[in-house]
Amino acid sequence: MFRFISFIKFFVSSTNQHGVHSPFVYDYLTKCLYKRKQLKLPITLKVLIKSLDYFEYHSLRILGTNEKIEETIKHYCPNISFTKNDADVLFGCVSDLNIGLEVNNLANDSMLFLDGIHKNPNNNESWEKLKALDHVRVTVDLFYCGIIFFRKEQAKQHFKIRI
Repeated sequence: MFRFISFIKFFVSSTNQHGVHSPFVYDYLTKCLYKRKQLKLPITLKVLIKSLDYFEYHSLRILGTNEKIEETIKHYCPNISFTKNDADVLFGCVSDLNIGLEVNNLANDSMLFLDGIHKNPNNNESWEKLKALDHVRVTVDLFYCGIIFFRKEQAKQHFKIRI
């Protein structure tokens, strides 16, 4: 029931590319997320793979262990290297994230990609705590997943986008 109510709230308050006033996010939406690419994958993995390709990231750290996800990413993004330390992208479920440790060590151009931000009240609360951190500059809530950027050169903005 939580997820259903959360989706209704999200749908009412979200927008598409026409409601975005950030050139960075607008380009990300129109040139990446809305671009048609035939991937027969769950929506979160589609968004992740498109994002890895669009931003030309080189390294990825997966929180927890999920060999199937790693194999899928290797198939679609053969140039990505997987690491247990510093990476361009940190991917996982919001419940697997150690907010103080992992988030504070991410670089300016890094991306934090979180699955299941509206799955339950605890995940949603963790997502809200992440959005409130001082060094978090841009968040993109896609309902199924959330994306955080740490771009110091950009004003703090939060977007809810329908894809």
